[in-house]
Amino acid sequence: YTYDGKGKKPSVTVKDSKGNKIGSQYYTVSYPSGRKNVGKYTVKVTFKGNYIGSKSTTFAIKPKGTSVSKVTAAKKGFKVTWKKQTTQTTGYEVQYSTASNFKKGNKTVTVSKNKTTSKSVSKLSAKKKYYVRVRTYKTVKVNGKNVKLYSGWSKAKSVTTKK
Repeated sequence: YTYDGKGKKPSVTVKDSKGNKIGSQYYTVSYPSGRKNVGKYTVKVTFKGNYIGSKSTTFAIKPKGTSVSKVTAAKKGFKVTWKKQTTQTTGYEVQYSTASNFKKGNKTVTVSKNKTTSKSVSKLSAKKKYYVRVRTYKTVKVNGKNVKLYSGWSKAKSVTTKK
């Protein structure tokens, strides 16, 4: 799910080992409270009647994404600006690559403040085309560990560095 301020309640389908659907009279589903903010949540299915045991699975609510406003060329670098997304986010990741499909040679820069909306990148090759994209992240605690949950990547914008 993507954060939208509303509580999330994923539907649950339970199947046996042969792939046959088990009727809802044979299990109960318990959801954790909250399920509204960015985070990971565990849903537990407890069997009853002809079935015994339980099964837990998790789902995530990810932060809302952002988009690149503009990319300005600089001497052996560029400056990227994006739309601010402060609700339920910790910061941003900016990724740039010489490949338009971001399949190889990617470099990622983390911007740890969600109020910051631009980043300058330098020490790149002169007169070379780079593709730039950005995503949001939020750091949440899962089982006592800090975990980053990411939005999807924005559409990429290209820029050619100056000499």
